[in-house]
Amino acid sequence: MVSLLNEQIDVRSTDKGNPARFTWRGHTFRVRRIIGDWPATTEASGNRTHLLRVSAESEAGEPSIIDISKDVASDRWTMRRQWN
Repeated sequence: MVSLLNEQIDVRSTDKGNPARFTWRGHTFRVRRIIGDWPATTEASGNRTHLLRVSAESEAGEPSIIDISKDVASDRWTMRRQWN
């Protein structure tokens, strides 16, 4: 099942800037690995969103595949989709 969310999340990153964990709706998820990485582009569209697909684990140990994105201009992260 896929849930389309587009909700703001709080992300804690590694020293290299990769997300290590994030909080969504009061729950913390640990990023186990990055599956896909689509960096922001500077094309005419002006799209400055960095999209990542991650394998994450909830506090209860439940695995999920989650798409998160970062708006480069505002430095805000959004949880876009979750596959359970």
